Amino acid sequence: MSEHAEPGPAQRAAPWTRREDLTTHQMRTIGQRRAAAEEKLARHLKEAHHLAAEHPPATERSPDV
Repeated sequence: MSEHAEPGPAQRAAPWTRREDLTTHQMRTIGQRRAAAEEKLARHLKEAHHLAAEHPPATERSPDV
């Protein structure tokens, strides 16, 4: 291998994407966004489940010939 090989994905990553390089404020923001996203997903899944219970799937019918 050449000593001038292309860097791997871990070496090309932007410095602020490594967890140990984040500030406390950035980590807090990430945690808040993750919590909000999880709550939103749970709400959407609950609504989808509720709608699916109200409206059973349509059955396929063969066309009349």
